[in-house]
Amino acid sequence: MSRGADARGRARRGALAARCAAGAAWLAALSAAGPALGQAPAPPSAPELAVDVAPVFGTSSAVPWGWNQVVVRIQNNGGTAARGEVEVSSTRYGEHRVFVATAPYTVAAGASVHVRVPVQVSPFGDLEVRALDERGARVSSHALSSTMQHGVVLFDVSETSLVRGGLHEALVAPLYLSPSRGSGSSSPVLWVGQPRYDSATGDPLLPDRAALYTAADAVLMRTDTLSRLQGAELEALAGYVLSGGTLALAVARPEDLRHPTLAALVGGQVARAGVAPPTLDEIVPPPAPSGFGKQGNVLLPAPSASPAVAETLSGWSGGNLRASAYGSSAFYGLGEVHLLAFDPTRPPASSDPWAKIRVADLARRAYDRRSTIAFRPGEEAMGFDLDPVRRELDPNEGSRWAIGVCAALLCLYAVLAGPVNFARAARQGRPLRALRRLPVYAAVAFAAIVGVGLAAKGVSGRARHLTLIEAGAGMSKGAVRRFRGFFVPRAEELTVRTTDASGVISTAVQAELSERRDRLVVDRDGARLTKLAALPWQTVIVREDGVAPLGDGIAIVADPSGDVLVTNRSGRDLRGGVLWISTGTARYFARIRDGEQVSSRGGVDLGARSEGQRWLSHVSFGRRVGGLDVHDLGGGLLTPLLDADAPGLGAAWLAVEEAAGSAVDWFPAGVPVLFGQLDGGEGRSSDSGLRIESDRALVRIVGYGGRP
Repeated sequence: MSRGADARGRARRGALAARCAAGAAWLAALSAAGPALGQAPAPPSAPELAVDVAPVFGTSSAVPWGWNQVVVRIQNNGGTAARGEVEVSSTRYGEHRVFVATAPYTVAAGASVHVRVPVQVSPFGDLEVRALDERGARVSSHALSSTMQHGVVLFDVSETSLVRGGLHEALVAPLYLSPSRGSGSSSPVLWVGQPRYDSATGDPLLPDRAALYTAADAVLMRTDTLSRLQGAELEALAGYVLSGGTLALAVARPEDLRHPTLAALVGGQVARAGVAPPTLDEIVPPPAPSGFGKQGNVLLPAPSASPAVAETLSGWSGGNLRASAYGSSAFYGLGEVHLLAFDPTRPPASSDPWAKIRVADLARRAYDRRSTIAFRPGEEAMGFDLDPVRRELDPNEGSRWAIGVCAALLCLYAVLAGPVNFARAARQGRPLRALRRLPVYAAVAFAAIVGVGLAAKGVSGRARHLTLIEAGAGMSKGAVRRFRGFFVPRAEELTVRTTDASGVISTAVQAELSERRDRLVVDRDGARLTKLAALPWQTVIVREDGVAPLGDGIAIVADPSGDVLVTNRSGRDLRGGVLWISTGTARYFARIRDGEQVSSRGGVDLGARSEGQRWLSHVSFGRRVGGLDVHDLGGGLLTPLLDADAPGLGAAWLAVEEAAGSAVDWFPAGVPVLFGQLDGGEGRSSDSGLRIESDRALVRIVGYGGRP
C-alpha cells in the first residue's frame, strides 16, 4: 500500500513538473514572438538633460544688482524631445520680496538650446535657477548670489579677450558716484567682462533687451561681429546706446564701413581718413592711491603709440563723426559710438600701453556719463523717494475731501439723533418715540457716508500713468521709464504686460499689507507680470523700462545767427516747454504745436520773471557729486508758471525728480536741454482691462541734432 501510494505521488509530481516546463517554454516563445504578435515595443529612454547656468554680466557665481539676464544651456542627451520651463527666482534678505521669472524651452533629442531669462536681482539677495520638465518636476537647480557692482565695467564681445588680460582691475578712477552702485566712493578699477558663445553658431549670446545692459558702462566689439547681429539682439544693443550707453567699435574689415547698421549708428556712410590730432594727444593715467592693490594694475604713462601700432592708426569720417581721443566719435541718442583708431582686441594694440590707456579712459568716460541720464534703463533704484510718484498716481490723494464731508455728516447725525431727536420727542410728550427714530437716522447717515465714499473713490477700477521719455535731439525713439498705477474696487490679481516687447517690468509700489511677489512670464510676445496682488481701494504701481516712439523726433539745432531752433515733429503738441541754453539762460513756451518751429529769441525769458529767477538761481548752482558738478531739475519751483498752462505739471516734474535721485545732472554742460509735456500722453485708453484716467507723458530732449 505504502509503495503504491509513493509511486502514484511521484507520477503526479513528474506530470506537474512536465506541465510547468512546457508552460515556461510557451511563455519564452511568446515573449520572443511578441513584436510579431502585436506586442508594443519598449518605450525609448526618457530625456536626460544636462543644464548649465551663467549670467550675461557678472561671474559664474555672482550677479550684479538690478536687471540682468541669465543664460541657461540645456543639452538633451535622451532619446525623445523635452519641454518645460526655466524658472529664476531672486529673494531679498529680511524682506517679503520675491521676484520670479519664467521662460519656456523645447529641445529635441540630441540637441541643445540656450534659454535667456531676464531677472531683477535684489540687493543682498540670492538667486536660484531651476529647470523644470513639462510636469513641473525639477530637473536641476543652481544657486547664484547677488553682488554690488563696484567697478567700471567694459563688456568685451570677444571669444578670447586679450583686453581682459591687460586691463582687468586696472586703475581708472571715475569722477562720478553712481547711487546704484552703493554709497561712498566709487571703485577706482576697471572690470572687463565677456559673453558666452553659442558653440553651434559661433555667435555671442548677448542681451535681448536694452535694459539688461545696465551693468555695462561700455561695450567693445569688432565691426564684423556687429554686422552679424540682427533681431532682438541688435535692437537691444541699439536701445542701450540710445538710452545713454557707449559702444566702442574696432574696424575689422573694409566692407564693414558700408554696413547699414554702422551707418545708422553714426549717421551716414563711413570712410577712412587721416589720424586726427586729438587722437595723438597724450592721456595721463590716474596715479595709484596709497595702498592700492598690485603694482601691475596701475597703467604707466605712454605719451605715444609704439611704432607697430602707429603704423596701423587710422581716422574715420562721415555721418556725425568727429575727431576724438579714441579715433572718431558720434552721438547716437543719449549715448556715444566710438570708431577706434586702433584694434585693442588684436596684437599689436592689445599689448600696447598707449592703446590700453585709451580703452581705460573710454570706459571711465562712459561711467561718468551716467550722471546725465535721469533713468538709466534697468538700473536698481536704491533708497530713492517714490512717495511723490505714488501721490501722483493714487486716486486716494484726490479724495481727501471725503474725510471732511464724512466727519461733518457724523457730527450732524450726532446732533440730530441725540439732542434734537430727544428734545422733539419730549415736547410731543412721547419720549420713547425718539428711540424708534434712531434706526432711521442711522440708516440715512450710513447711506450718506457710503454715497460720499462711492463718489470719492468711484465704483470701477482705473489706471494712471506717469511717463518720462529721454531722447537725443532729432531721434525718433527715446528711453522711457513708465510708472503705471492701478486702483481697483475689490481684491483681484492683475496681469500687466509690457507696452513694447523689448521692455522689462516689475513692482515699484505695492499695496499695503501685501507681499511683494513679482512673477514675470517671458514668451515670444514679450513679458508680463502675472498674479499682481491689487487690494480694494489701494494703488499698486509698476515700473517699466523700455523704448518709446517720438514720431519724427524733436530737433534742436544751432542757427548761424547764434539762436537755438526747436522743431517739434513728435506728432503731439508740447506743452509747458522750457528750453535751457548752455549759456545759462532759459526760455519758456506755453505750447509748441506739432510741426511748429520756435527760436530761443521767442518765448518768455525766465530771467525776467520772479519765479523764473528763483528757478535759474537754483539750477545754475551745481552740486558736487564725487568729482563732477550736477544740476538739479527744480521742477517744483516752476509750478506757478507751468500749472497755468498745464495743471499739475510742476508736481509731476517734482515726482520724477525725486524718483531719479539727487545725483542726476539734468543740464549737462555745453548742450541745450528741452523739457515739457506731450499732449495726449502715450495715446492709450486702457491698461490691463482698466480705464486710463490720467496719462501724463513728460519728455526731456538733450543736445543738438535733427533737421531744422
